[in-house]
Amino acid sequence: MSDFTPINQLDFFEMKESFKTYLQAQDRFADFNFEGSNLNVLLDVLAYNTFYNQYYNNVVISEMFLDSAQNKNSVVSHAKELNYLPSSRRSSYATINLTILADQESNFFQIPRYTKFNARCGDKTYSFITEQEYIAERTSGNTFIINGVIVYEGRMVEEAVSIDNPILSNSNIDTTSLRITVNGVEYIQKGDIFGVTSSDKVFYLQPEEDSRYSVQFGKNTFGVEPISTDVILANYRITNGAEANGVTSISIANRTLNQALSIATVITVFSDGGRDEETLDSIKMFAPKAQQIQERAVTKKDYDVLLRRRFPNINSVSVFGGDELDTPQYGRVVIAVDVANGEGATASELSAFREYLKDKTPLTIEPVFVPTKFLNVGLDVKVKYDVLKTPKQANQIRTLIYDAIMSYADKNINGFNARYPSSQVANLIDAIDVAIISTEIESSAIIDYTPPIGLRESPTFEFNNALYQPYPYNEDNGLSTYQSSLTSTVFTIDGEQVYLQDDGVGIIFAVKSNVATTSIHKRNIGTIDYATGKVSLSSIIFDGYEGDTIRLSVKTANDDVISQRDRILQIRQKDINVVVDSV
Repeated sequence: MSDFTPINQLDFFEMKESFKTYLQAQDRFADFNFEGSNLNVLLDVLAYNTFYNQYYNNVVISEMFLDSAQNKNSVVSHAKELNYLPSSRRSSYATINLTILADQESNFFQIPRYTKFNARCGDKTYSFITEQEYIAERTSGNTFIINGVIVYEGRMVEEAVSIDNPILSNSNIDTTSLRITVNGVEYIQKGDIFGVTSSDKVFYLQPEEDSRYSVQFGKNTFGVEPISTDVILANYRITNGAEANGVTSISIANRTLNQALSIATVITVFSDGGRDEETLDSIKMFAPKAQQIQERAVTKKDYDVLLRRRFPNINSVSVFGGDELDTPQYGRVVIAVDVANGEGATASELSAFREYLKDKTPLTIEPVFVPTKFLNVGLDVKVKYDVLKTPKQANQIRTLIYDAIMSYADKNINGFNARYPSSQVANLIDAIDVAIISTEIESSAIIDYTPPIGLRESPTFEFNNALYQPYPYNEDNGLSTYQSSLTSTVFTIDGEQVYLQDDGVGIIFAVKSNVATTSIHKRNIGTIDYATGKVSLSSIIFDGYEGDTIRLSVKTANDDVISQRDRILQIRQKDINVVVDSV
């Protein structure tokens, strides 16, 4: 028996060859022709049976554990044991403004819940609906206007549910839209039994096979249990998920609002947020974490896990205590969120995050969501290469450098509490081509600022990095050769086009930009703290500025740039300047 293949062998032909070798070693089969006899068929059967049993046992044992399971139904079953609810599809949503012409006496025009709209994305048409009632107000004559209407992709389904068969029939459900009524009374969804009494009208959602969900009740212990004669209705939205992201036009569906003479729609925020159902890898990652936090937000990591689990479009979360703010706010947890395909989260998304966490935090702790801020990294890259070692031209090497930096940023940098490591990026560039001889990188930290025009402002910018402190500015030497830590793009104050510089001792002045000889317009327009990276401007009225924003750029004390708290560190291609020279 020692000549047999090891029991972990799953190859059919090696198993058969092992059986044949064993039989040939026996005296009675020493000269037997296995290939041309009926015994060859028996060896096939024996090898097949062994192979089948080993494969079956291997699969069964693998599916018994969350880490090794490959079948989605098995993974979902393990997640259920950990009280983890895998995310369903999520509807794409858009924000629109409506202008309605209607002949009616009332000054208010009602847009009912579930009003239907048609939308186009490429060559496909999708249905969008409102999730709540909106009221448009008369502005003049027969014109009614309502702004900020949020519409969700999908269509509503009403399904009868029974106690004996509580599984919802559709696998394309967006579970965030689910409403359950029993005899016309709405029940509230709960994720755990904490604080639930026998008289509470609640229901629980449970994952089932084939990406479906079932509705469970509390057995008159953790919630009221309906009886078999009760009418249980489930209303929910079915959706195409990520497929409907990016619609370019939305119009009211025919005959949706018959009392309106005409309705014009304008998209203010293109559709986004659509997601497909949670992947196997995601379930495997977050199900054990959900078991650890038990639907309660106590530590910083708890907030991160809870929000990502409930809102799969979240890219990153930063959580810190209110005591860490410049003006401490004790008893608060401050949260900043970044979502996919957007810069921070919208007001409606922040409202949804806040509502979700409302009953998951300690009584004395208030979660406060703050707008996400961005800290950009500027890179001036100078590369020299040997033309004899590569057939590539300078512009080809430049393109490869851009691509390498952006790819590295997407994988390693863009996010909260991130670091730009200058030395690693330099090594990455050196490895692009053997012809590259040297790489020099000057990095800077950039904050974009969009000021209100015509109003007096005193903005503050927190770079949260130690800054390079130049030598003190000397009036005799002038500005032509002076290298400051702070620079900015051009803006207009007091009728003069200026930009910012610091004087090396903590004072910021405004420098005229439209004169032949550089001169100072204002000698004290703010302060800069080189130790903390805090830049403060005082009492400025902005008349205008060049480009989309005013860009403030500072040199950091070392080549690395880090982001802290509510700022996302990111590298944008427009902030990268690459110069490639041959030698």
